[in-house]
Amino acid sequence: MNSFELKISFDSEEEAEIIYKAILLEHKSSQIRSSATMEIHKNIITINVKAEDLSILKASIYSYLRWIGVAKNTYEICKS
Repeated sequence: MNSFELKISFDSEEEAEIIYKAILLEHKSSQIRSSATMEIHKNIITINVKAEDLSILKASIYSYLRWIGVAKNTYEICKS
């Protein structure tokens, strides 16, 4: 089993919580060929991804990074 841990820190707890909630639905529905846990603690979101196939693991990580990027950009647009 291949695994990867991703920790992303944000400027504030509020930003981390909003982004966490924004990607939560995608997180729950993406567990087809990989499994992942996602936790939030203060201003840090931690994502642990596991997959049998390395290419599936990589695709899952890219998906999380894309979702977080979109959510962060949206948050910044709405905040300004």
